[in-house]
Amino acid sequence: MIRIAAVLLLSFLSLSLHAVTMEAEGRALIFNKDIDSARQAAIKNATQQASLQASAIVSSTQSIDQGVLSIDNMQVSTLGMVSNIEVLDEKIQGRMLWVKVRADVDFEAGCPAGVSGHGYQKSVAVTAFPLLYPQQANLGDLSNIQTELSHILSNQINQTSNLKALNAGMLNVHQNVSNAPTRQLSAGALTTVLGYTRQLDVQYIVSGVIRDMTMYDSSVTDPNRNILIDFYNRMDYRSKRHLRTLALDLYIHDGFSGALLFSKQYTTAGRWNLEPEARPRFASAEFWRQDYGKQTRSLIDQVANDLNDELRCLPFSARITRSENNLLWFNAGALSGIKVGDKLTVYRKSNFFTDNMRSHVQLTNTRKTMTITEVQPMFAIGRLAQDGTIYNIQPDDVVISW
Repeated sequence: MIRIAAVLLLSFLSLSLHAVTMEAEGRALIFNKDIDSARQAAIKNATQQASLQASAIVSSTQSIDQGVLSIDNMQVSTLGMVSNIEVLDEKIQGRMLWVKVRADVDFEAGCPAGVSGHGYQKSVAVTAFPLLYPQQANLGDLSNIQTELSHILSNQINQTSNLKALNAGMLNVHQNVSNAPTRQLSAGALTTVLGYTRQLDVQYIVSGVIRDMTMYDSSVTDPNRNILIDFYNRMDYRSKRHLRTLALDLYIHDGFSGALLFSKQYTTAGRWNLEPEARPRFASAEFWRQDYGKQTRSLIDQVANDLNDELRCLPFSARITRSENNLLWFNAGALSGIKVGDKLTVYRKSNFFTDNMRSHVQLTNTRKTMTITEVQPMFAIGRLAQDGTIYNIQPDDVVISW
């Protein structure tokens, strides 16, 4: 049945139809009785689901055998662009707002012209997700989510995208969690630029903050609660009393300049049916068996997909580690897809200061191309047409492929 549906959809697409009409559902939590914001978030969630459903079978190899279109090498793609959104139904259940939408999903052939990174594997470091209110993790003893979330997200990214994710869960890049990603400089100015990036030595830095892990009804953790009533509520899936929230902010920073490239807030909720005394810890088998764990897993999947969508069309870049005459070494090799004969452009990295003495990183195109002559797993060597010292190319400069 799935194969037939896939064949039918691809048949329509192969007839030069660039849009598919889909129906999907979305949901969002209502914070501070702000129904309008919740509605917008739910519609956005629904349109994302429509895009995923419509585009899941687009990236495939097609062949015709005796007039029948067959599908091989099935891959998941999220290239759909959603338009003509129509809300079909809406309802509020407790603190959750649900919507059902119909939308047209248009498909792109790929990245914009001239931007592809040649399919090289970009490097990403996933740092800690500190808790804004650490006491909210006491229920279930989930404080290890601050470090374990980055481990799970790194694994998901590595399994579902062309990104190379490194787990940096022991590093917290947001010392003032309540104001993240903003930080104050010594002179008093505010910035969203990370204060340090070189130690991670990656193209992009993923970080975040966990802002809410509360129960819908805090009385369910009261030691004086009625045990019989509490047991009934835990078994009654219509009850919202055991609904638990997870809200987090996600940030992507450029690894060379520290500039903030992307930020988004994610919210979900699921039933937490364990006794208040239970201490399963985050990411344990018992945690994943809970509805709350399943909803958390879905949220992590969505975050990984969004990261891939945001970064897949950005150029590939790597740091130059050594310069000798007309030879340059840089910190990406065969594991990143680099091959002998590939060509990359060299950029000089420099710092400049604004009038208020704020430091910024600037990459200047030397308009010089180097050709790869040797490739190792973790690094590669390229040759310039002339001596690199003529252009003052030094370690910490950058090579880029658009």
